[in-house]
Amino acid sequence: MKKTMNRVGYFFLVLMCVTVAVALVANATPAATVAAVPQLPDEDSAYLNSILSALGGFSGGGLLLIFLIRRLVKNYDDTFAKWENRCTSHGEKQDEKNDKIIEMIEEVHDITQELKMEIVKLQANAIDKDMVTEALTKVAMMESDIDQVRGEVKSIMTHLLNKPRISGINNIRG
Repeated sequence: MKKTMNRVGYFFLVLMCVTVAVALVANATPAATVAAVPQLPDEDSAYLNSILSALGGFSGGGLLLIFLIRRLVKNYDDTFAKWENRCTSHGEKQDEKNDKIIEMIEEVHDITQELKMEIVKLQANAIDKDMVTEALTKVAMMESDIDQVRGEVKSIMTHLLNKPRISGINNIRG
């Protein structure tokens, strides 16, 4: 885009320079050369002046157009850069939350493994059957609580993974 804008700017600059050069040559011709060149009738000079005026107007309008387009592109770039910064910070925050949830799931898994080991130890060391039954009941209650927590964490993860993302993040990552 910038390359195209530069080319258009150079085109209008050259067009303006040619217009000025033609006007200067027309006004600054020496008297000897003027005699050799036939004078244009009023109608032809009016056409020439109209053409030179139009070229000057087009080049001035072109410069204004280039200025306005460059300003628009610069504002667009600035706005896009701001949104890009905002979206990258949102992505980092979401990644941190996901990491915390994954750590919680791993902790729950580790606790479940430890509870299973305790059940095995209790069964091997317990003499009294009632004591083993009570311990198994407590462990079963803890396992059901852990399963409930695991289910809630899974539903949170499912919600976060299915949550629609900001389109800027997809553009940055993809």
